Amino acid sequence: MTTTLALAARLRALPDDELVAALHRRSVRRSGISDFFDLAEALLDGESVQRALVALDRTRLATLIALGRAAGPLEVREVAVALDREPATAGATEQQAAAALDALSGLLLAHPADSDPEDADPADGRTPRYGAYDAVSARLIAWPDAGLPSPDELLRTAPPPALAPVPDTERRFTDRLAADRAFEAVVAVSELLAELGREGARELQRGGLALPAVKRLSEALAVDADAVPTVLSVASRAGLVAVEAGQWLPAEPAAAWLHASTPDRWRALAGAWLGALPDDLRALVADRSRAEWGDSLREHVGWLYPAAADEARARVDAHLRDAEWLGITAHGAPSGPGTVLVEAGPEASADALAPAFPAEVRQVYLQHDLTMISPGPLAPDLEARLRTMADLESRALASTFRFSPASVDRAITAGETAATIREFLSGISLTGLPQPLDYLITDVTERHGRVRVRTVDEGEASTAVHSADTTLLRTIEVDQSLSSLRLTPARADVLHSRFPRDVVFWALSDARYPVVAEDENGEPVTLRRQRYAHPQTAPNRDQDRELVERLRAVDAAVTDDTAEQWLARQLDQAVRARQPVVVEVAMPDGSVVDLVLEPTGVGGGRLRGRDRSADIERTLPLSSVKAVRPL
Repeated sequence: MTTTLALAARLRALPDDELVAALHRRSVRRSGISDFFDLAEALLDGESVQRALVALDRTRLATLIALGRAAGPLEVREVAVALDREPATAGATEQQAAAALDALSGLLLAHPADSDPEDADPADGRTPRYGAYDAVSARLIAWPDAGLPSPDELLRTAPPPALAPVPDTERRFTDRLAADRAFEAVVAVSELLAELGREGARELQRGGLALPAVKRLSEALAVDADAVPTVLSVASRAGLVAVEAGQWLPAEPAAAWLHASTPDRWRALAGAWLGALPDDLRALVADRSRAEWGDSLREHVGWLYPAAADEARARVDAHLRDAEWLGITAHGAPSGPGTVLVEAGPEASADALAPAFPAEVRQVYLQHDLTMISPGPLAPDLEARLRTMADLESRALASTFRFSPASVDRAITAGETAATIREFLSGISLTGLPQPLDYLITDVTERHGRVRVRTVDEGEASTAVHSADTTLLRTIEVDQSLSSLRLTPARADVLHSRFPRDVVFWALSDARYPVVAEDENGEPVTLRRQRYAHPQTAPNRDQDRELVERLRAVDAAVTDDTAEQWLARQLDQAVRARQPVVVEVAMPDGSVVDLVLEPTGVGGGRLRGRDRSADIERTLPLSSVKAVRPL
């Protein structure tokens, strides 16, 4: 029996986790559900069934059609034979049929016809059999009324032809372009992490970045504003950035990623892209690993999801956009490393791409105009340290950094000394340490620490700002860029603020004052500004699990009355649907007899129905009816 009564009995018997998982995958109303009959009716409601059907691919739709047209339940082998006969699913295997049946059963659109299909043993000639619910088959038949393909059209429409492989001559150009894009992608994500480490980017409540943040990141990354969401998406998917308190910030894995080699960085980005592909799309790109994706893939996806072609194409476009940007594809065709990615995984793909990346350098040219020129991509460890003491001016294969009093002071604030800066720069310079840069390091080091901040507990004041240079202190007091600190004079050489020490320190540092932080004993301490996102997501309320637990609680409180109510609901449903059922009847001698009845009415404590075996009308006392189960 394939209607509400059968589904209600199945829902009641399902393990909780399986039932919750099924409800997660179905869109169903939750109001007004007080027992498993109500839940079965909601799941077989036309709108609920339609929402589940439109998300199915053509193979699963064809499987439902085969089940609906069959005279009885079908074995997996029989389903595979039925699918193989149709142009849309020609060549279907038993493995594919079994996968489709398992998925449909999990969605509660099809059902095992056996009491426990797991008990079926092919060695004993017993294999699982499946059927479709009547409401599901009826909805598919009515698709043409909604402007959707009819069951016959679904079965007759063959898949688009596969394209020929990309020629080797064309692949060489594709690989060259893809390698350039892959390198640019790694550079862009590196700059994104550096910029977000300096200042977070605000996320709008409705999603997406605020316009000022987009403009700032576009300039920092040297990309079009339209490309900023792509860079952020790729970095987020790789776990390198996250949102905390409405701000996009680097995540903890970003530090290790920035110190990795260029091929390893790309491997992490490409691996995250591959890992995010839905199973159906991953299978499609694997089948087309050496042919064009682009329009061919969009056309195939439109065919594969006939009831939601536009949504399926949009989903593919988002993944293809990122693939183009990462160099996995170029002009819609997979690159050599892109082919290796889908065939052998990220590690092998990064190894294939590594020779195409420009070689990293460990030595640079220091200029007398306080600039530094790198003749190629800097080794990650060198670049990470160099960024603490110099600002990036231009980024390409040959990058330019500039030293300034603010950048050198930033390095000293982070813990560097004049000696460590000179040692580092002298070790990587091909031109020695220019005299102007040496003077700059000396001057900034001598000025650093003229302003000191420490935590105090004096009335409303939380932080004290000290300086022996009273003129400098008065300048700080009237500086409009620091007005938010509410600095007030405490003594001639001290200002107070009600804000914490770290807030005051970084505000003064950003305003380019030679500030140093101190502990409670007046000893200098190094503050780290780099903040990583630690998003704390509140656990989502699982309404489906709550619903199942509520229904189980009702079942657990079984009394004679509730048992009779469950029996009455089963019989009432059978009467309304004119469904034959198996009724277990207790006889006076204590035995139990199964009768196949088509119930015609329930009332006055009695069940009336036609006995199909004896072809007579029977009237049974409800007190003798022990159980009812679908035929």
